Amino acid sequence: MNKTMQIYYTAVLGALGGLAGWWLMGSLPTGAWNVWLAYPLVGLGLGACIGGCLAATDGAIVKRSAGRALRDGLAGALTGGLAGLAGLLLAEAGFLAIGGGLLGRTLGWMALGGLIGLSDLLVRRRLNRALYGGLGGLVGGLTGGALYELLTQAFLARSDRAQIVVGAVGLIVLGACIGALIPLARQVLARGELRVLSGEQAGLVREVTDTATIGRDDGCDVYLPDRSLAWRHALVRRSGAGFALEVLPGAEQGALIGGQVVAPGAALPLHGGEQIQLGETRLEFLERG
Repeated sequence: MNKTMQIYYTAVLGALGGLAGWWLMGSLPTGAWNVWLAYPLVGLGLGACIGGCLAATDGAIVKRSAGRALRDGLAGALTGGLAGLAGLLLAEAGFLAIGGGLLGRTLGWMALGGLIGLSDLLVRRRLNRALYGGLGGLVGGLTGGALYELLTQAFLARSDRAQIVVGAVGLIVLGACIGALIPLARQVLARGELRVLSGEQAGLVREVTDTATIGRDDGCDVYLPDRSLAWRHALVRRSGAGFALEVLPGAEQGALIGGQVVAPGAALPLHGGEQIQLGETRLEFLERG
């Protein structure tokens, strides 16, 4: 699956997360609560729904593993909920500090998106990946939040039913924008990329921000259902000296890169344009300047 389709699906799952958040939070009478209680709770619910749906996308769509989608989704819901709680709590403080208005509310959604993107650090512990995701989340939250608030303002004088529909549409748009722009930022800013050229996952594209694991385990970044590979077969790592591919010690066979054999436990620098043979699967590594 190419990167465009992956971004499309994360946008769709993000939109579903926004819809789920609208339904969940709409079932609670938060309008009658103190704002310092209502805002963090709304952020918690929205962050959990959007973060959980985004995290489950890879397992559900790319890896097609219900177990992986469930595990990732639960982790994403937990970290996304914490991010949402902190985001809207900070947003309320900022809202009051600048005197409210459209700008204040939009900045609140921006904070929500940015912290959802950054929350990936708690799950994967990869700094660049989290920073790129946070930047994408900021832009997604700004874009989706502005559209949401403009819709709300346009239908402000309409009936309560119209306001409910606008709220649902607005959060769907917000979730879709955050869902699309987090992976888009990672793709644009990453310095390396792996493309699967043959095998069941042919066409799959993965960015390499810090490291990327390759193997038969569906928890690997590049999941290859190739029986000749170990569960965690190889690792592409970025360092100050550039990229390198390491065949992990647990692998029974090595890798072939441009005619050079890389034995288990050994590593070879990557400069971009190399084709990598792992078992029955062929990949290509690309490096961006």
